[in-house]
Amino acid sequence: MSDRLQELNRLIAEERAGYTELITLLEQEQRELISGTAHKLEALAQQKAIVLQELDALAQQRGDHMRVLGMVSVNAWRAWLADKPELLPAWLGLEVLAQKAKLINEINGKLILTHMEQVEASLEVLFTSDQSTFAYSRDGGARSALIGGRRLGSA
Repeated sequence: MSDRLQELNRLIAEERAGYTELITLLEQEQRELISGTAHKLEALAQQKAIVLQELDALAQQRGDHMRVLGMVSVNAWRAWLADKPELLPAWLGLEVLAQKAKLINEINGKLILTHMEQVEASLEVLFTSDQSTFAYSRDGGARSALIGGRRLGSA
């Protein structure tokens, strides 16, 4: 195997490892979103940012090699890989991992959107209900509500 092919193989292997790590983080994020333990999301977000930076750097390096080989599109890359049995399975595995990460990320986005919609609906009820004796501000603090000349919560 030529040096360039060996380097591409190494980069693809590192990308696969990075996507495997990203998938693990996304799955952890999903568990936290489902269980409602949002306080754990910040650490996961920081870890994801690091992995994504590493993946971006690896993709840039791989892209540099592809350009040197005259490939400027994914279709050209796939055509070139067709007769490279030492690279093709690794590349196909990378594509599968990238697609899996994308799908999990989309699900997590939908979970976040669902949580946001539930919170917005709850706030709407609390803000507008005629039966409500206690209203909340957006930050969760009590709004000033007058009852019998006294502020709610005062003695």
